[in-house]
Amino acid sequence: MEEETGRIALERLGRLLDWLHRHFFWALIAAHGLAALAPDFGQRIRRLTFGSVPIFGESFSISLPVLLLFLLLWNSGFGVPGGRLRELFRNFRALLPGLLVNFLIPLFFLAVLRAALLPWHNQEEVENLVMGLGIVVAMPIAGASAAWCQNAGGDMALSLGLVLSSTVLSPFAGSLALHAVAPMVAGDYAEDLREMAGRGMGIFLLLCVVLPSLLGILVRHRAGETFFARVRPALRPANELILLWLIYMNAAVALPYAFRNFDADFLAMLLVTSGILCLLRFQCGAWLGRLLRASVPERTALLYGLGMNNNGSGLVLAAAAVPDHPLAILPIVFYTLLQQITAAWYYSYWIPRRNV
Repeated sequence: MEEETGRIALERLGRLLDWLHRHFFWALIAAHGLAALAPDFGQRIRRLTFGSVPIFGESFSISLPVLLLFLLLWNSGFGVPGGRLRELFRNFRALLPGLLVNFLIPLFFLAVLRAALLPWHNQEEVENLVMGLGIVVAMPIAGASAAWCQNAGGDMALSLGLVLSSTVLSPFAGSLALHAVAPMVAGDYAEDLREMAGRGMGIFLLLCVVLPSLLGILVRHRAGETFFARVRPALRPANELILLWLIYMNAAVALPYAFRNFDADFLAMLLVTSGILCLLRFQCGAWLGRLLRASVPERTALLYGLGMNNNGSGLVLAAAAVPDHPLAILPIVFYTLLQQITAAWYYSYWIPRRNV
């Protein structure tokens, strides 16, 4: 009787998780709405800590968002075929230009954006926007880009190579990006970005992005493909649930503040500029693929690789490093949502027209 009850419970859970996957976009919308309407619980649980560890003379706090981010990246690393790692870095013709474009073009866009917004009536709003988008562009390529690439029939070796390369380089490239963004803002915004770009960010990315990703790859390599096949069905729903929790907890910090200090023109500016940056990044992948005369699967890998950032890391880092600038978290929150919308649009309309 107990076994039958357990089996039925598991079947119901499986149906629930499958429904969540099929309606994940609406779940993202719901997570943002819940953060706006019921933020207190999210604010409380994101303050949960499980101690701290000294790293290079600095105290590193193990909070719930940090732990969830670690699990999210571990799952992403666990999805990488460890026995075929050499194949992931052979396509240097597309890999190296992809990494360079992913690093340079968003920074150029931010510089142009900052100059274009000099006449804006509230420069503090501009600096919050530039700081938030600066944190976005400093993050490595999202592991979710590989899932979109796989579903769209893209080149998985190139896609995973982009993810792993940008992840391993993220402590250096992320700090360099924030140092480049710092002169675009003034006062304590610039000071906070420079402090974030220091050793603290390198430690954060090393422990919360690079380490879990590599550990996931190592565990899969050691455990073997038979074990991976057994646990694979649980990876996707686990990643989706963790991402939703991270979005809810961190959006619960920024969205209530934005609604209490509602400013329609600021939110409009935020949505428009975030949307342009998001669309530009996806299009850079498409343009680079055509410029390199890459195959259609390679173009698809570049499209999603250059288009999608690991914004879960950006949300955790921003909420911990710049708590005195909650409006700077808003661009990351909205960019996360816009990124998923854009990825779904390209999957639904761009890919079929090219007969992938």
